[in-house]
Amino acid sequence: MLNKDRFITGVLLGVTFPSIAAFFVEVLGYDGEILGKKHLLYIASVVINLLLLRFFFRTDRPEIARGIIFSTFISALLFVILNRIS
Repeated sequence: MLNKDRFITGVLLGVTFPSIAAFFVEVLGYDGEILGKKHLLYIASVVINLLLLRFFFRTDRPEIARGIIFSTFISALLFVILNRIS
């Protein structure tokens, strides 16, 4: 699946780590506070996505990288909106 340069592959890959972070925080009740920093799991998932983004741009797979950018942006937007409400 990762051999083909497709946008949807990047979106699915980019949603994976923020979804795992949301699962830990929302479902398991882990507050994400490590070393006095709140929401560190969400920040870590964005950093992982940025590393994936760099990898896919360097290996000349721009559509996968664009999908990762898109999903990271949507995840960050949802994070801001949902944390502003609660």
